[in-house]
Formats: sequence, C-alpha cells, structure tokens
Amino acid sequence: MAVREAPPGQTARSSPGYAYLMTGIALGSIWLSYVLGALFSPGFVTGVQHQHFNSAAGIGWIFNAIATCLVATAALQGIRARVSDKAPWTMLGLGVGAIWLAVVLVAIFAPVWVTGTDPDQIPFWAGIAATGGVILTWILCRFVKAAAFETSESTAVRPTITPAELGSAADDAATALRRLGQLHDSGVITDDEFQEKKADLLSRI
Repeated sequence: MAVREAPPGQTARSSPGYAYLMTGIALGSIWLSYVLGALFSPGFVTGVQHQHFNSAAGIGWIFNAIATCLVATAALQGIRARVSDKAPWTMLGLGVGAIWLAVVLVAIFAPVWVTGTDPDQIPFWAGIAATGGVILTWILCRFVKAAAFETSESTAVRPTITPAELGSAADDAATALRRLGQLHDSGVITDDEFQEKKADLLSRI
C-alpha cells in the first residue's frame, strides 16, 4: 500500500490514537486503584462496638479525582499541540499507572495503625500513599508538559509562510508602492505621508 504524502508546504500529522491509548491507561489505572482499594484495603475500625468505616471508598475518591484532573489537563494540552512523539505519552500513561499501582498495593498490604484500649485501627499508610500518589502524579504531569507538550504547542502556533505566499505578498507590496508613488508625484500626499506609508508597506513583506 502506497504511503500518502502530505501536500507541499504542509507537515504530515500522525494519528492521535497512541495519545488516547496512553491517556486511557493513565485514567483507567487511577480508577482501577480506587476500586481495588475500596474492595480490599482495611478501613477505620473505631469505637467500643468496633464500627467499621470504609475510608478508601468514602474518602479515597477525592484523591483519584484530583489525579484525574491533573492527567486530563496534561493530555488535552498534548493533544491540542498535536504531539506525535510516543515518548512523553508513554511516560504519562505508564508512569501514572505505576504510581497508582504502588498506591493501591500500599493501601492493601501496609499495616494499620492500632491505638487506644479498644483498640482503634487506622489505615494511616493508606492515606499517606494516596497523598503521595497525587503529588507524584502532579510532578510527572508537570514534567511531561514542560518537556514536550508546552514546547510543541508554542511551535505549532507559529504560521508557516510558503515561498508562493511570500512572492505574492512581495508582488502586492510592489503594486501598492507604485500607486503610492503616483499619489505622491501628483501631490495628493505629502513627503512625510509618503515615507510613512512606504515604510509600512515594506514592513509587510
């Protein structure tokens, strides 16, 4: 099958499918960790009757929502900038996935903090892991944005002027200069106005 070439003056753009895939992996990992944590991690056990509160399900979603916003913001910036390099997308997808896999493993297997005479059981390390997951996700997203997405976005907004467009602009300016000279010769515009308009036309080429 022949490869379709981009028209002259245009840059070939790759499919954004890989960007969507890695973004989906990152977001899916965040919420998979929430589900696993809600199902298997120990919760608060407190009171004389040892009442149980599933903290991972009741509070943990807040950390996952924050991480989701961080990843979505970074991914949208990369998609708008049409970043085709797979390296930053791989770092975003697999990096976030590794962070939240570590979070859920700590939440499930880390020992709980036992205190009091009843005693109370507090999943202290699970809370620390969720907080750390949000911080590490922010650092990773910020790094990817600064290293790849922001630079690509600033490059993408620069207009590309083709040789044909440059030649057309020069022809238009030359025609306008001739008309300006005729107006000056006929006394319609003064010397100062002529020089001002001439400089303006030359600056557009």
